[in-house]
Amino acid sequence: MARDEGHFDRSGEPFGTASIVLQFRSVTMRLDDLSRLQAENLARRYRRFIVAGDTDPSVSISFRRAGVAHFLEPRRDGTPETYRLESRRRDGDLALWSYEFAGRLNTSSGGAELALVAETGELFDRGLENFLRALTASLILEQGGLLLHASAVVRGGRAYLFFGPSGRGKTTVTLLSPGDVVLSDDLSLVVRNGDRFEAAGIPFGMAHHRIPDTNASFPIASLNALSQGSRARRQPLTGAAAVAEIVASLPFVMQETGQSGRALEVVGRLLQEVPAYRLWFRKDPSFWTVVEEEAR
Repeated sequence: MARDEGHFDRSGEPFGTASIVLQFRSVTMRLDDLSRLQAENLARRYRRFIVAGDTDPSVSISFRRAGVAHFLEPRRDGTPETYRLESRRRDGDLALWSYEFAGRLNTSSGGAELALVAETGELFDRGLENFLRALTASLILEQGGLLLHASAVVRGGRAYLFFGPSGRGKTTVTLLSPGDVVLSDDLSLVVRNGDRFEAAGIPFGMAHHRIPDTNASFPIASLNALSQGSRARRQPLTGAAAVAEIVASLPFVMQETGQSGRALEVVGRLLQEVPAYRLWFRKDPSFWTVVEEEAR
């Protein structure tokens, strides 16, 4: 027996009978077996992305009470650890589990199950959103898009993506752009729309528990790998260096969902069509002068 199968064997009853449907660009998620309180809270939180219940979903997720207090235990010696996410992909099933959730997806049917250790509160929120983020990354990749660890700001009808690991300044960029439309301050969707790539937000892609300013998508002006510096400047990022920078900012798909080959293919196509740069900036809006000047 695979080490995760017991997680689902011990899953308990549904939380309830309520449902909501989320839609963001080409991904539609139906969340089933919610309690009334869960459905009301999620409908309010994700309000810009709620659609009619009869919409045909990309994936339907059945919510269950966990039969355990946790699915992963923190290290017993008390040493700090990064958030751990375990995974298994086998025979058309993708299983993911961490401290507060265990979820699995049948990639053929689009049916999924999510067991959570809490009905509300921080443990519920963290487990739900991490599972939905991983599913989104996997689903959008198969459609020729990416979930990128990036903030996205719309100015002049075009989206500028600012990517990099935590601490590079993704949220700072959005705070320095108060008059602009913010799609995300942490996770941005890159989608294929006809003959071009566009950027969009996702309901659960914000680091500071806000929802995107809009559910629309916008053509991408540039991709900017963030670094902090004494003045704003930018240089082209090309070839293997560009691929490496973007791949390092792809959550879930390079390891947990086992889609690295497909990810490299889509990244290569993106870089053929959208310019990428390394952007040095300081904590003031002067970086926009550099970004917009080179985008004209």
